[in-house]
Amino acid sequence: MNIPISFYEFVIMKPMKKMMRVYITTDVHGTLKTSSYSDFSDKKQGLGRYLSAIKKARENGDILVLDNGDILQGSPLLTYFQKEDRKPHLMAQALNLIGVNFFNIGNHDFNYGQTILNQFLKDLNAPCLTSNISLNSVPLGQSQLITKQGLRIALIGACTDYIPHWEKPSHIAGMTFLDPIESVKSEVQRLRPQADLVIVMYHGGLERDPLSGLPTEPLTGENVGYALTQIPGIDLLVTGHQHRSIITTINGTLVTQCAFNAQEFAEVDITFDEALTLEGRLIKMKDFEEDPAMTELIQPFEDQTQVWLDQTVGQLSGYDFMIRDPFEARLHKHPLVSLINLVQLETSGAQLSGVSLFNDPAGFKPEVTTRDIVSTYVYPNTLIVKQINGQQLKAYLEKCAEYFTLDDDRIIVNPEYDAPKAQHFNYDMVDGVFYTLKIGNPVGQRVIELTHQNKPILPEDVFSLVINNYRANGGGNFNMIVECPTLSEINLDMTDILSAYFESHPKVVLNHQNNIVIIK
Repeated sequence: MNIPISFYEFVIMKPMKKMMRVYITTDVHGTLKTSSYSDFSDKKQGLGRYLSAIKKARENGDILVLDNGDILQGSPLLTYFQKEDRKPHLMAQALNLIGVNFFNIGNHDFNYGQTILNQFLKDLNAPCLTSNISLNSVPLGQSQLITKQGLRIALIGACTDYIPHWEKPSHIAGMTFLDPIESVKSEVQRLRPQADLVIVMYHGGLERDPLSGLPTEPLTGENVGYALTQIPGIDLLVTGHQHRSIITTINGTLVTQCAFNAQEFAEVDITFDEALTLEGRLIKMKDFEEDPAMTELIQPFEDQTQVWLDQTVGQLSGYDFMIRDPFEARLHKHPLVSLINLVQLETSGAQLSGVSLFNDPAGFKPEVTTRDIVSTYVYPNTLIVKQINGQQLKAYLEKCAEYFTLDDDRIIVNPEYDAPKAQHFNYDMVDGVFYTLKIGNPVGQRVIELTHQNKPILPEDVFSLVINNYRANGGGNFNMIVECPTLSEINLDMTDILSAYFESHPKVVLNHQNNIVIIK
């Protein structure tokens, strides 16, 4: 019996849309656990929580896991671990446990030297993507072309080429830093014809406002993320370095950036059939519990770190060396600043010393422990002694004076030091001289008094100045310091220098001087 044609249903089967998720961390800064090393409070952060998130994500489908660098510096656990060349590297083991697929180097990953960085990269299962930095003409990483669910994905990595302005020369000896814009442009042009999706990982930030395109900072080249979005053919641009929480679209490119210390991660949905769509969001680590597998991995070194941190190194008396109000501590030079300058002066033999308080300074209790030191001096800086003349010294102090501004006849922090990235570490306080800053004066004309041993400093006067290597290399755009001849280098971490000082001065009684006057 023939069935009439009208009884048939003709259905045209179209392929279902496919979806893949990308998970991104950046600027983790060694944060593996949730509790603070300073006061043991729960910070609701860390890669232990991220491991739980990734395990859950893998239950729901195919994912791609990326890390954008600045992972080796920033926590006491990593400081302790990297005091020796231990193998395999703990952070590599942590990323392998998470199952990170690709890695891009950040500027702070050079802080402990090439031996530590090379060991980390060797132990890491994830290929390194950083192709704009070479060692002896061999790139540290290379772009990758992979296929997932039939989607051809190009992955390109680059790091800010501003690193030579900050890093110790011995840590980057033999290295070449190429312009990330030109490097990425070349790689995109090479790989775009072979890829359905192009992901660029850039350890650097946005130098312009995403909406207006207006500069948000001096255009030094430290951050060129906005410029990268002007390169045709990039679908997803992962940024970092500035510690901002960003999900935005610029010139048709989805741009992400995460806050620091593993407080959050980016999740990007890639949907594709005939067209490609990307949708991103930021997810807080507090929404996940710590995975016990991460705790088990780090526990042996965690226990050793806690013992190390609790060691008493010295005693202080005469002043309160805890930072109660960071702004007041800078506006009215805190005794802690005098103490660190004293240590730098005695260690170096210099006439003058300059130091900053970092973004979230803790300070020292009367019974000083290693925990106090590493919670207060969080970077592995060394010391450099520069020869500086009176003219350069005044320019240095004028640059420092830019930290302040007036608001309704009230001295406040210049907003540029708060956003888009907190940079309170770029305000130095100098001991060995007396000076007055008048914030109501125009920028560049705020140093109204500058004396040494009760005599006005002349442009041709010459001094020795000890500062950390970040500042000596021009960090913070202190270009006048770069021009000063180097007299000597002290290649010890400041945490070790501070500990050694307390060992040789078990009971410190400070002669604190209010040598800096700041007026409206």
